[in-house]
Amino acid sequence: MTLDRGSIPRTARPATTSDIVLDGLFTGMIGALTVALWFLVLDVIAGRPLYTPALLGTFLMHGGEAARQAMVAPLEIAAYTAFHFVAFILVGLALSWMMTLFERFPIMFFVILVLFVCLQLAFFGLNVALGAQLMGELRVWTVVVANVLAAAGMALYQWKRHPSVLQGIEKLWQDSET
Repeated sequence: MTLDRGSIPRTARPATTSDIVLDGLFTGMIGALTVALWFLVLDVIAGRPLYTPALLGTFLMHGGEAARQAMVAPLEIAAYTAFHFVAFILVGLALSWMMTLFERFPIMFFVILVLFVCLQLAFFGLNVALGAQLMGELRVWTVVVANVLAAAGMALYQWKRHPSVLQGIEKLWQDSET
């Protein structure tokens, strides 16, 4: 007797803590790499490779006055890159945990949406605050594009890992129409 595997209902196993952490690490790395590559491309086009991480690293380590004369220096680039990746990994871990909750509680969609908008506004505000210190070296539009690209990459990865969330979103919209 053979079993038709297509007739057996598939149930996804619950996500373990290690699943959430691993997905969070990958999610954060995708976001961080997306932003890093975006600024690398812009810096190469401008004829000054690695200028943006050097600028931000100098600002992070030495303050606004030193950042005005920022030069490409390995220590500052490494410091900012480490800070950048840790920040994105923390966001990735939070997103991974929320997506796991989303599978059980579709209302988490709105929490994730509000968090996304708040993070974008916070990054925009930080850029405006730093922009005053950095005398316009870091253009607002470049940060907005970088964040949108990173968010899209992170969301795409999470949706591939949690395909049921799209059904949850559809159900939310259908329930709200009735």
